Amino acid sequence: MIDLHTHILPGMDDGARDSATSLELLRMEKAQGVDRVIFTPHFYREREDAASFLARRREAIARLEAAVERLSQEERAALPQWEVGAEVAWMPNLVDREELNELCLGKSRYFLLELPMAPWGDQLIHQLYDLMGQGRVTPVIAHLDRYWSAQRPEKISDLLRLGFPIQVSADVLLRTLSRGKALRMMQRGQVHLLASDCHSLHHRPPNLGSAMEVVARKLGQSQADRLCRWAEEVCAPADEAAAQ
Repeated sequence: MIDLHTHILPGMDDGARDSATSLELLRMEKAQGVDRVIFTPHFYREREDAASFLARRREAIARLEAAVERLSQEERAALPQWEVGAEVAWMPNLVDREELNELCLGKSRYFLLELPMAPWGDQLIHQLYDLMGQGRVTPVIAHLDRYWSAQRPEKISDLLRLGFPIQVSADVLLRTLSRGKALRMMQRGQVHLLASDCHSLHHRPPNLGSAMEVVARKLGQSQADRLCRWAEEVCAPADEAAAQ
């Protein structure tokens, strides 16, 4: 399994504060059957430019790698592989932002996009449509479940019609009152990806393994496998995806 939405990289945002926490989160991921993790720290264009963010990300990776170097071979084997990306907050003129190339998931041409909680207007939908037409990079819509009660149903329908990969949070599948809608959307092919969006050891911990078990139990193993294949597709290196 791939967990493509995490806040495990130390000291980057409201996720893991230090490398020790990052290592424990990675161990939890591996224990749940996750063999590949994408680090997606928050990127807010209004707070810092892309160069500053990327420099901070490199420093955080270096700190984590130094901590891994101090582990035994057996301890390293208990960690999943990882790559870097970002959770990109919505920004004006998204289609013109060259920095999106450096914020994609691993070496892919997909990037994780966090939409605003404020009501979506036609302009947002139009900009997403323009981004799709440009074809340079493709957004993965992060945690759609967060917008179910915040946005008008017709705007969510407009978004779904664009055909972008849609991610929901694993936590939704672990709550009896919220899982039904997510499961129905999976059955209709409207939700393609499941990710933990984990932040800490206790508040929003890694939980992708448990959520996948719910999907397999409720919808069958074939649906759980389909979610895994989608994750592999959006995280595949761009040159490999083009060759398929």
